[in-house]
Amino acid sequence: MSQIISDHSNPVLDSTSTARQSAMRAASLANVAIRPLKHLDDFIACEALFDSIWRPESGSSLMAKDLLRGISSANSYVAGAFQTGQLVGACVGFWGPPESRSMHSHIAGVSGNARGRNVGYALKLDQRAHALESQVETITWTFDPLVRRNAFFNFHKLGGMASKYLVNYYGPMLDDINGSDESDRLLLEWDLASPGVVRRCDATSGTSTPQMAERNGVPALTTGSAGQPLFAETDASKLLVGVPEDIENLRHLDPGLGREWRTAVREVLTSFLSRGGYIEGFDPQTGSYIVTKGK
Repeated sequence: MSQIISDHSNPVLDSTSTARQSAMRAASLANVAIRPLKHLDDFIACEALFDSIWRPESGSSLMAKDLLRGISSANSYVAGAFQTGQLVGACVGFWGPPESRSMHSHIAGVSGNARGRNVGYALKLDQRAHALESQVETITWTFDPLVRRNAFFNFHKLGGMASKYLVNYYGPMLDDINGSDESDRLLLEWDLASPGVVRRCDATSGTSTPQMAERNGVPALTTGSAGQPLFAETDASKLLVGVPEDIENLRHLDPGLGREWRTAVREVLTSFLSRGGYIEGFDPQTGSYIVTKGK
């Protein structure tokens, strides 16, 4: 005898309509209109936007207009944030295998004159709503573990987690943001209907982002007096792994110190994550990942 299960027992279905409302509210607060990119003029503008943000040295675009057209035509996610008709932010993702119920978000960026207004947050909430409406439960993406503002955004604002450190994942990138350093990445996992993500993304004006016990961890990597990484031995189960305040500027001013930070963060995080540990959050006050060791 078959058993009928109410749709209300499925957290993905429960979250879908609320996610769309949250995305619309975030776009309104950021003073942008978010819509799919469908036309050639859209793809040309998106290619130019990404190139203006990353400024690749090779002269080749990070996301050429023909590639954007192909991803859009395959009904994957290609969306832009517009202010007074001008494209100021964009996000591109593509579907995983059908059985994975996942999307991989390949690139997202916001123009310099639109930063600090939560445009990126509005784009990610739109992407989340789009995925949930397609019955997709997880979005993944990679990011440079040394970029503090991205760590804050991905963990503290969106509620993601990470358990995989990818060494030199893309090889040399040679753009204005990555410089000549190796392209290490963390793989972020965004469980779209998890309680932590729902609390962060679907909060209304009467609620607030949950405060985690973020400073209960014991420092395992901190910043020395000369700006260098300092290791600390500890047997604690919850650790704080610090990153430099502004790695992009540091790479220009002192590339050697930037590479030293890359090596240090790689050593610490790969050690913990390869043994079953995971990153559960980011402490903005100390600029540190919150890492729980594996059992």
